[in-house]
Formats: sequence, C-alpha cells, structure tokens
Amino acid sequence: MDKTLNLAGAAPADPARRTGFGAAGWRMILFSVLMYFAYAGWCVDGINIFAPALAAKNGWSTGQLLTLVTPGALFGVVGSAVFGQVLIKKGPRWVMSFCAACTAVAVFWFGRITTLWEFTAVFIVMNFFAAGFGFIAPGALMNYWFPRRKGMALAIATSGYPLATALFVPLIAVMFNTVGIGASTAIWAGVFLLLAAAAWLVIRDTPEEIGCFPDNDPQVDRARLDEMAGYVSPLTVRRLLKDRDMWLISVGWGCLWMVTVGIVVQLIPRLMELGYDEPQALGFLSGAALCALPGGLMWGWLDQKFGTKVASAIYGAMYIVTLVLLITQTHSPVMTFLTIVLVGAGLGGIKNLITSMVGTVYGRYDFTAAYRLVIPLSIIVRTLCFPIMGLCMQQFHTLSAAYVVFIGVDVLAVVLVLLTTSRCKGKTLG
Repeated sequence: MDKTLNLAGAAPADPARRTGFGAAGWRMILFSVLMYFAYAGWCVDGINIFAPALAAKNGWSTGQLLTLVTPGALFGVVGSAVFGQVLIKKGPRWVMSFCAACTAVAVFWFGRITTLWEFTAVFIVMNFFAAGFGFIAPGALMNYWFPRRKGMALAIATSGYPLATALFVPLIAVMFNTVGIGASTAIWAGVFLLLAAAAWLVIRDTPEEIGCFPDNDPQVDRARLDEMAGYVSPLTVRRLLKDRDMWLISVGWGCLWMVTVGIVVQLIPRLMELGYDEPQALGFLSGAALCALPGGLMWGWLDQKFGTKVASAIYGAMYIVTLVLLITQTHSPVMTFLTIVLVGAGLGGIKNLITSMVGTVYGRYDFTAAYRLVIPLSIIVRTLCFPIMGLCMQQFHTLSAAYVVFIGVDVLAVVLVLLTTSRCKGKTLG
C-alpha cells in the first residue's frame, strides 16, 4: 500500500450517498467482476469446451483430459497459499496485476500443446496464477473496501462467475470453430495482458488510499494507512490450524463448493444423457448462468438480512433439492427448466458466501491472514468433485451415482455451516 498519501485534506463523502458504493467503490467491484469472469472461464467452465476440442484435435479421449484436470486444480491450492501470503505484503493490486500477466503466458501456451504432459502442465500453471487474481485478490479487495456491506458487494462482484458460464463457454466455442484454437488463445493472452495493465492503473487496495470511506459511509472511521500497512495479525498459520472455525469454514463451504462445481462442469453431458443435443445443452447452461445473476443478488440480500451462516444453510438445502431433480428428471421441458433455475441460483452464491463468511468471523484486519488458509483448504475439498465423478462414471456409467454422493456431501456441509460461529473474532474497524 502507498504509505505516503495524506488523508487530512480529503473531501468528505456526501452523507446522502452513503447507501451506495461510490464511484471508486464501483470501480473496484466491476474490476473484480472481470477477474472472477476470467478465472471461471479458463479454469472451470471452459473445460466443457477445452476437453472435447483438444481431444478431437490431438486424438485423445475426453475422459483422459478430464482426469488430467485434477492436478491443475490442486495446484490452484498451492497458488492460493502462495498468493495469500504475498497478499499480506503486497496487497490485491499487485497480486491481480502480476498474476494476470503470468496467466497470459499460460493461455498462449495452451493453444499450442501437442502432448498430454503439456496439457497437464499448462493447467497447473494456469490454475496456480489464476488463484491469485481469481480467488485471493478480489475477495480481499471487497472486504477491505466494504467490511460491513461485503454481502452485496461480493454478490455483484462474483457475478463474473455466472457471466463466464453464460458468455465465455459459447464465445470460446465459436472462437475455436471459426479462428481455431491457436488464434483464439493468442487473442485471450492479449486480453490478460490488458487486464494486468488495467489492474495496476485502476485498483487501490483500500478506500483510505484515495481519501474514501470504508463502505462509502462517512459515519465509519477510516483507518490510518500506516496502521493498516504495519498491522501484523496475531492469527499465525499455527494458530489458525488450531482454530475450529477456520476448519468449519474450509470444509463446510468447501463441500458446498464441491457440489456446485460438480454439477456445473458436467451439466452439458448430463443434459445430453437426457436426450438433448449439444446446442440445446449449451443453451440450458447459458440459461442457468443468466439465472445466477439475480440469484447472486438474492444470496447477497439474504447475507445482509439474516447473516452469512443462515444464507449458506439455505444454499445447501436448495442444492439438495437440485440434486434430487437432476437424478429423477427425464426429458421433460418443465422439469429441466426448474432444474436449470435452481442450478443457476446456486451458481450465483458460493464464492461470495465463503468469502463473506471469512470476513464475518475474522474481520477487516485479520481477513487476509485467515483467507490464505481457508481458500487453499476449501479448494482441496472442492477439487474432490472430479475424482468422485470419475469413479462414479467408471463404476456405474451415469452421473446420477455422483449426484447421490453429492447429496450426502451437501448434508454434511449444512451441518458444518450451522456449527460455525457468527461472531467476529478478529480486529474490526469502527
């Protein structure tokens, strides 16, 4: 953070506007939307297109490639841990810019792979750096800027995830089919370089750096820049590893995340199992993503109104219903529509809920210290969806078996969510 800024002469915010996020706050939110969009597109939703396209191009099997996605996803854990630590020293701005630039190289390489080891390696590199700009930095930025209104801020920021499902998947499919895999990835590499430069120009780690107020509320005390920059959290890694709530959040919300990702990454194959052709299935996936936009705002409202814990328990219960529908439905337009609406509503919730819960329990000052462990551990849990789906497909040759397992995972998640504290244990501001 820039320690040289003097806030003494900063003009106070207009009290009449304290219910809004403010112009600077909106810049932080909208840039976070872009970061979440880029992460979800390249590391999650794009797998729907990448695997079959590269399999067809190189004579591989789609199942082989899906198996090789798992090591890359696990390296997202390493990236989260590394950049969670870097974030404490450098701040969200530096992490976003650096990681986006490095991802540009990985994306360019991705369009030119010819061997299975390269596919594995490029997914490892991509997930490692994407964890910095797509997990760690935006979540911290929202908690630094909106410590009390993080629920709605995160709900808007994480709309980048469903937007990626709605827009990135059909866009990359069209690009691959028209200009080819190599040219498409070269274009996206350029986009990532632009994002890296824009992050450095637009992002500021805290509102105090530019004379703004946390939550854009002049009733809230601003922190001193030197105090925030020099703050050393008492929540060491050793202490956090002994903290009950850190584990409850990591595993509980990680299980919710596992179910969400497990449903989304194989939604198109499931719909095709039910008799829909690929264009129809892609249309349903985009429809689910569009439902996620109001869904995300709904979870943000529930978070602000009833607390993150209650909102998360409702989220888990909703996905149990969704899984039952995925198991029992046939080629019925009405049932499919209802399922897609529920899948979409869930897409808009998990990332903001887990990030918001860390802020609820650990506060603005100690958020980063806890987040550096919660996100890597929750990603480990989330990544288990891939071996679960793979094993169930091998043994039972249907995704319904995986959905039965996910129902059990969801029940466990709700129990862990309800056991988590709702009080703030860290240092707070104002």
